[in-house]
Amino acid sequence: MEKEQLDAMARRIKQRRKALGFTQEQAAERLDISYSSYTKIENGFQNPSIDTLISLSVSLHLSLDEMVFGHDESTDGDTPGMRAITAILKSCDKDKLAYAVGTLEKIVSRL
Repeated sequence: MEKEQLDAMARRIKQRRKALGFTQEQAAERLDISYSSYTKIENGFQNPSIDTLISLSVSLHLSLDEMVFGHDESTDGDTPGMRAITAILKSCDKDKLAYAVGTLEKIVSRL
């Protein structure tokens, strides 16, 4: 990974960690890596292993695509998950669709 890409990924990791309210120490502990290794990753001095990338993704609730490339695949609308949801909604009649929309609105309002 080029330095520019590594720095951009490091910024996204740091931003997400802070948004979740974790300290660097807590993030390192969650990943089961040393504080020193974590800070090198977050400051763009160390390219994380694939295992660490996956752990970061899970721990920070951040897709690999968004973390590495700054692109959230969920905004594309053409992901396997979105296609499955679309297929389910297309199979609903008017009443079931209204119920689904109401349920989703309640879920979103609680987030």
